[in-house]
Amino acid sequence: MDATIVFQKTWEAIHQLDENGKRKYKYIIEEGSSRSSKTYSLLQAYYLYSLQYPNKRLSVWRDTKKDCRDTILNDMLKAYRDFPQYNRVVFNKTESIFTFPNHTKIEIQGTDDEEKVHGYQGDAIWINEPYKISKDTFDQLDMRTTGFVFIDWNPKKAHWIEELKKDKRAITIHSTFKDNPFCPVEQKIKILSYQSVKFSHIGLTIGEQEAKGYDVLTNKALFTERQINELINCRENEHKGSANDFNWSVYGLGLKAEKPNRIFQWQEISPDEYNAINAKIYTGVDWGKVDAWGILDAKYYDGSLYLNEVNYLSENKLRELLKPTEIAQIQNSEEGFVTWYFNRFGIPKDREIICDTNRPLKTGALRRMGYTRAIPAVNKSILDGIDVLGELKVYYTSTSVNLKYEQENYSRKVDRYGIVLEEPEDMDNHLIDPARYIALYLQRMRIIKNI
Repeated sequence: MDATIVFQKTWEAIHQLDENGKRKYKYIIEEGSSRSSKTYSLLQAYYLYSLQYPNKRLSVWRDTKKDCRDTILNDMLKAYRDFPQYNRVVFNKTESIFTFPNHTKIEIQGTDDEEKVHGYQGDAIWINEPYKISKDTFDQLDMRTTGFVFIDWNPKKAHWIEELKKDKRAITIHSTFKDNPFCPVEQKIKILSYQSVKFSHIGLTIGEQEAKGYDVLTNKALFTERQINELINCRENEHKGSANDFNWSVYGLGLKAEKPNRIFQWQEISPDEYNAINAKIYTGVDWGKVDAWGILDAKYYDGSLYLNEVNYLSENKLRELLKPTEIAQIQNSEEGFVTWYFNRFGIPKDREIICDTNRPLKTGALRRMGYTRAIPAVNKSILDGIDVLGELKVYYTSTSVNLKYEQENYSRKVDRYGIVLEEPEDMDNHLIDPARYIALYLQRMRIIKNI
């Protein structure tokens, strides 16, 4: 078993204790570029931990169990056969479970099985590339884990992991492909092909434009041979069109980078600032039984739109949170589930509520139960709504965590040739859509000017 620096740091983080002799880090976040040995290091750590600690339950999670089998399990099967004592490990192919001689188990799981998520009890979990795993799903697994949590990812988009990193029990281990001596040559070449002159050592030292024209033969600034060769390679990348600043930042440096096709650049404000704005409140609704049920409050004042997230949990998740007495209360009343939760969210019945048109029965139910100003959203295109929002100054409260992620990730489609299209990607829009509904409604009512 060849150990990398990333593995060594991970192993130390697992065993590090605080001043009270308790585990210092619950959350060990492996963050970095492609091929930086993040996944392989965690794979090693899981195996050695299983050998050393008896009667433990460890699991690996991706958004689907099939995907987890096709990726992590496949890597495990290739690597573990060369690890010490593997001949004593029993692998159940049907259930995808490794059982060690000391009765410790490693399980392959997927968050697409809600019963597995909500019924899990274990000592450690490993969340691999959780781009499609919601914060709520993570919380369900986290609260059922008594030991430590591994997460590995490339920070290519805004994500709830950014908030988790602020926890005092979290440690982030950053790495790049240069930290991995076993990175395949062809993949290293591919990653290096993204580097532009701007990101070369010489470009960062003397500036991009000067670096592009720098005479590498005379080399008056006396840069090293390695730095000169790097500059030459970066120039070649730009010449052949492979240089890509976003890809280099994310896959080369392992850093979060702004997507070049991002649509909005909204600003964050405090809840106190939002509450201090003396303006009428409008509510936008994007129905979601399985997906997020996005509910958003908004105020319009002096050319600016101020947004505050009310709900992001799906109807199914909210049902799970109900107490038996609350379920009985809903069943014995005329108002129904949706209206009951509107009351719980504190949305007054005289509020103007602009609703997703896909579920007219729900909008009608609100009206019958006294929300007489609940109406379907304006029948205009998504692009029309984006245009209206684009002309406004838009602010969101710091407590609107899901809205923050959505507006950072909301992007236009890119075709197979890398051309940015006008149409947005149809994802991460459960609060963006209510913001559109409200903006278009305000435009129709001439509260904001036509664009």
